[in-house]
Amino acid sequence: MNTVLIGELVQLRYKLLWAKTRSRNGRIALFLAGYLLLVMLIALLASGGFGAAMLAVRSGRAEKIAQGVLTALFLQAVLAANILGFGMSAIFAETELRRYPLAAAERRVARHLTGILDPFWFLFLALELGLAVGLYVLGAGSFWFGLIAVLLLFAANYLLARVVGLFIDQLMQRKGGAAILMGLIMTLSFLPAAAAPLLQKHPAVVGAVVQRLQYTPPFGAAAAMIHPDLAGVRGLGIVGAWIFGLASLLVWLEKRPPQRQVAESVKISWDSPFDRVGALFGPRMGPLVGHWLRFYGRNSRTRTLYLISLPLLAFLTWQMGQRMGPHSLFIAALGTFPMATFLGTSRISVNQFGYVGGAFRRYFLLPTDPAATLRAASYAAVTIGFSMLPIALLVWTIFAPYPFDARMLLMLLCTGVMGLFVLNGLGIWVTLFNPRKGKYDSNFGNDLSLGGNILLIGGMMLAMFLPRLLYKFQPVMVSPESWWMFLPLPVLAIAFYMATLKSAGPVFVTRREKLLAIVEGRN
Repeated sequence: MNTVLIGELVQLRYKLLWAKTRSRNGRIALFLAGYLLLVMLIALLASGGFGAAMLAVRSGRAEKIAQGVLTALFLQAVLAANILGFGMSAIFAETELRRYPLAAAERRVARHLTGILDPFWFLFLALELGLAVGLYVLGAGSFWFGLIAVLLLFAANYLLARVVGLFIDQLMQRKGGAAILMGLIMTLSFLPAAAAPLLQKHPAVVGAVVQRLQYTPPFGAAAAMIHPDLAGVRGLGIVGAWIFGLASLLVWLEKRPPQRQVAESVKISWDSPFDRVGALFGPRMGPLVGHWLRFYGRNSRTRTLYLISLPLLAFLTWQMGQRMGPHSLFIAALGTFPMATFLGTSRISVNQFGYVGGAFRRYFLLPTDPAATLRAASYAAVTIGFSMLPIALLVWTIFAPYPFDARMLLMLLCTGVMGLFVLNGLGIWVTLFNPRKGKYDSNFGNDLSLGGNILLIGGMMLAMFLPRLLYKFQPVMVSPESWWMFLPLPVLAIAFYMATLKSAGPVFVTRREKLLAIVEGRN
């Protein structure tokens, strides 16, 4: 094993990480991320570390609470790593590592070592160490058994996140993969709500489930922390077995790249559905809009987000509606409808040229105004987002537990149109002033810029909480009797959107060299 060269690669990985943070946007992102992670670390160490250990010892249920805390951290790390993309990016590709005198096994170790040493994973390692040390200090655990258990659980957590991420990537490259993934996400989203009543009616099921969970890594690590005897050794053995199995599965998946199940066609079609929709924008804009519709439609993550946005937001509407009074679901829907028209296209609409790479140059060689490309890209996003609105209104009409009320539909339509044009208008400015080079073929992970994350996350939070605040302080404003107050919202939103398109065109032309440097990875 060439440990010296692998160590140099790890050192180079951190130099590259620091180089990214020295830019203006990088420093802002580092400050915000550091501040949020520090607050989260302090809070979770107090509750998930020593606080949880103290509660466990005092209640006499140290092992059960340790099992719960470790399971929660274990699942949160897997979900956060695959959804947000932290600790999962391939710093050194296989083709790059082949330039170094490393064997195949050494290249694999180098790739995964640079991944597991990401600062994201150290946060979860600190939380788990806090629990282990807390149990030891309060006399309920073994220090060395706890330390070994945390390190093994840390490795198992990373390997499982890698297996899940690679499985999703390969699934999305197969025919029907998006539909299968949507079914899995739907099942996981509605399973807790569906299982809660069943567990209340049949308490014996809880004991059976817990008995099966004894063979999972968090439960094995919890047993090793509490029992410094044969039971602890058995717990360590369970975690070690998972590590061996996950590592073997990961190697098998990496050696079996997905094979396309459909034959590629070389036939050029000038009358596709994308072109027919684009023709609605006139002969000058039609080809460009058709091009961008095709660009959106062929992106696997856009298709996935488009398919899961409606069931996901429906679940959020139902969850938030349970906590309010009369017309609770309607108040919650006023917040989720604006996001239904934007979530599907959000990845590209806030970073329109971040996924085109060197093809960005070609947009300035076309026999038309270069700003027309920017407008066409936004028109395509608006068209796709608007197509979700009739579907959402139909679902509301069928499943809403209210008598049919046209005023409710009109208010939901107004909020949906407002969110569509306001968020896409703001996405144009993020595209111009805070773009980021992304990978078009990636299926999961957060590759948005700081501005894109602020717009997407901040827009979702504002859209969901503003109707609730109005309901709390001015309930008459969100009542169906006040439907006429919502009529100006789409008009104002469309006016903002049109003003944005008009003023963003000259900015796009003047900033093209900076945009080109970013999308080509030179900045």
